[in-house]
Amino acid sequence: MRGTSLVEAYLAANPETRGYIHATLQGTRNSGDDLVDKHLKPMIDAVYRQIRALVDPATLTVAQARMYIAELAVFARHNAQFLRLAADQVVGYCPALAHELDRNFLEEGGEPGKVPAHYILYTRALLADLGLLVNGHVPADETAKLVLQHQVLVNSHMTGLIAGGYYATEGVAVAETEILRDITDRYGELTTGTSGAQLTNLDYYYRLHLDEGHEAAQVGGMSVEEAHIEGLARFIRQSDLFHLDLPQALEGFLQIFNAMADWWTQLAYRARELN
Repeated sequence: MRGTSLVEAYLAANPETRGYIHATLQGTRNSGDDLVDKHLKPMIDAVYRQIRALVDPATLTVAQARMYIAELAVFARHNAQFLRLAADQVVGYCPALAHELDRNFLEEGGEPGKVPAHYILYTRALLADLGLLVNGHVPADETAKLVLQHQVLVNSHMTGLIAGGYYATEGVAVAETEILRDITDRYGELTTGTSGAQLTNLDYYYRLHLDEGHEAAQVGGMSVEEAHIEGLARFIRQSDLFHLDLPQALEGFLQIFNAMADWWTQLAYRARELN
């Protein structure tokens, strides 16, 4: 699959979605609900099923699992600061979007008196449960490129672009967290003979993101990540209400979604070279 984009392959196999995206970018389709529910969500699900198959966590070696864990930690390292920058960038044009990004920032970055910053939780959990140090890891080229693409996004003067890009970032978060959980389970099985709930600190971290009933969940009936996804989807669904340009938001989504899919694909190639 080297040289083939997972997103391009999906659009080639799904002409209805391809046509809807083309029409939205040209300004002839304007239903944010249809765009999200009928096209973007199914595309995210399908592409991340392929990514899971590419990674195949249950077959990883220790070196491969460690590589994935270290590279994925890099984006977590910068996530809170990107949310903070994005909120500052959009507040003058769309205070409601800034509020949503700020809410996510406080959850990711650690709100005083509540759950600590997620990156701190995660890196401490890796040390406590697996003896694995990722702090200060120098990223691979593909990870550095992903960080750069997010840095460019959050500095954009286009509010719609930021809204769409952050819907992509959060839209893939559940799938990515589930894959990462399986990777750390695999590393635990191979190195310490433990996985799942036996990795108590990592288990807490994953449940924090994925469980609807976790103490960190602030929106009824939704996990932390699900609430982030729907909170940002609202700005695409109701782009007219918030005076956001829907084609611009879709452009932002496509920039970041393609970047995330390409990142995982390149990491999968890197993992194979370690075998």
